[in-house]
Amino acid sequence: MGRFIGKSIVLRVAALLLALASLTSASASPEALKRATKDYQQANAAYEKTDFAKAGDLYRRAIDEGVADSRLYFNYANCLFRLNQPGMAILYYEKARKLDPNDEDVAYNLRFVNAQIIDKNPAPESNALTKALSFAHSAFSINEGLWISAGLFSLLFLAAILTLFAGPAFRGALIAAMVLAGLALLALTPSLAFKIKEQETLQYGIVLKPAAEMFSGPGETFQVLTQVHEGTKFEIVETRGDWVSVKLANGKGGFVRLADLGKV
Repeated sequence: MGRFIGKSIVLRVAALLLALASLTSASASPEALKRATKDYQQANAAYEKTDFAKAGDLYRRAIDEGVADSRLYFNYANCLFRLNQPGMAILYYEKARKLDPNDEDVAYNLRFVNAQIIDKNPAPESNALTKALSFAHSAFSINEGLWISAGLFSLLFLAAILTLFAGPAFRGALIAAMVLAGLALLALTPSLAFKIKEQETLQYGIVLKPAAEMFSGPGETFQVLTQVHEGTKFEIVETRGDWVSVKLANGKGGFVRLADLGKV
């Protein structure tokens, strides 16, 4: 179940069935994965028959088994969009993107649904250098970055060892390889460290109600700053009981009820 106008559902089915055996979700036992696989297959069949309500219930059951997989989240989000639940759809597209930031189908559908919501809240304009750095930073996931770092470190270590035994003809090439690997490692490390910190500390929320009020403080006695609508994405700054301090992409912020948000 790829883009709304794109790939065949078979690609998503095969991908998930191959991935279920190696999911990292600690809460999903082998029995739970087996049940989730069955629910997923039945959900896909229901989706093909345009029975989106049934498909949504089955995708939800698979998720409730403790399965955390971008393909499952993606298909569930597609179903939620068909059920006219844009806030929930955006929430699960964002969950899918968090697990697989390079998935083009997720990015395409997320842009498509975000274009339909009331509050666009674009990020401030940035210069060419900032855009280039942002693109490079988002080009790989944490797991991919760790593998690349391990490969570069191995190359650096191997080249250093070989340099001790290589003749003059090869020593220059090995030193050049060491320098390039070292520079690449130095360039990659800050981005990877920021990604890890971002995953551990930054959290985002999506408005799930048709409309929610944003207050100047954590309570209804404070001033109402504005009204935000379903699908709006916030950065969660802190939680105070039943209230959440949030910040929009444009830097503006306030407090909204925790019950009005779904956390990515």
